[in-house]
Amino acid sequence: MLAIASRGEMRAVRFHHNGGPEVLQVDGVPTPSPKAGEVLVRVEAAGVNYADTVRRWGDHYPLPTPLPFIAGGEIVGVVEEVGADVDVQLVGRRVFGAPPAGGYAEYCTVPIGSVFNFPEGLDPVHGVALFIQGLSAALILRESGRFQPGNNVFVEGAAGGVGSVAVQLAKLYGAKTVIGAASSQAKRDRILSLGADAAIDYTRPGWSKAVLDRTEGRGVDIVMEMVGGEVFCEAMNCLGPGGRVVVYGIASRNPFQVPTERLISQGHGVIGFYLGLYLPSRDLIEANLKEMADFASSGRLKIDIGGVFSLEDAADAHRRLEARASSGKLVLVPDHNR
Repeated sequence: MLAIASRGEMRAVRFHHNGGPEVLQVDGVPTPSPKAGEVLVRVEAAGVNYADTVRRWGDHYPLPTPLPFIAGGEIVGVVEEVGADVDVQLVGRRVFGAPPAGGYAEYCTVPIGSVFNFPEGLDPVHGVALFIQGLSAALILRESGRFQPGNNVFVEGAAGGVGSVAVQLAKLYGAKTVIGAASSQAKRDRILSLGADAAIDYTRPGWSKAVLDRTEGRGVDIVMEMVGGEVFCEAMNCLGPGGRVVVYGIASRNPFQVPTERLISQGHGVIGFYLGLYLPSRDLIEANLKEMADFASSGRLKIDIGGVFSLEDAADAHRRLEARASSGKLVLVPDHNR
């Protein structure tokens, strides 16, 4: 095993109180030691996700967020040390990791149950985009959304990390029509380049009519919903008989009401999605990661990187994410040579 304790401190992005991106700061903190059932990972790439902004603001989240807090629940890196009851042969292996927290740092401990094989043929920056974003897209469609070949699919935020993967996977899975939504023409052009059948502006009033027109009045079978507020309400108008809305985020931070009377008359469904509930299903996770890696290595799946940032620039990454000013995945890359 590699001894890390002698290195003393590491750099980590923390927030000491809740608020906007400006609360993020780089601190020197002790390098953690893996406990029993954990590994210590030298972080090569950490994904930036909406969940990180939710915890930074102090909004409701399924896990506690004690202050001061190191954000980051998605990493790619190399195992440097293992705790008790963990196979020492993992040392030196590149892995995906889904820690409950701590990914915005040079080193991070991860429970062994949240460590997954990293496929060959991918670099850490592009690989990390397949983890939370890729898995979320795949599982939202197949598990929560009960996708079937021939379905019509509507993807909000389709130029973003999850959305850009979802558009492509839906087509690869055999969707009849895939419609993406974004707020700018540049993003809509990007959505079309990823294979979407149509791209609409969901900042315009009454945009659901464009979705219905594109599906010849039938509506869609699956809505991937991540905005909330008025967008959620309008998205309900896009559903065909028996259609499902899968809610995996509330980027607007605006609450919304589910019109339950409409669920009955049209057999509509609204279901929430949280990736953490699926991580214990190792076979399911590994199978989807491998499939996506195969899609990527063969050129059928484009991995869209929206920006690579240092730890010191984590606040800028959060600003871009919350302003919807980027297309694709935002990634933090620690500089271990500092």
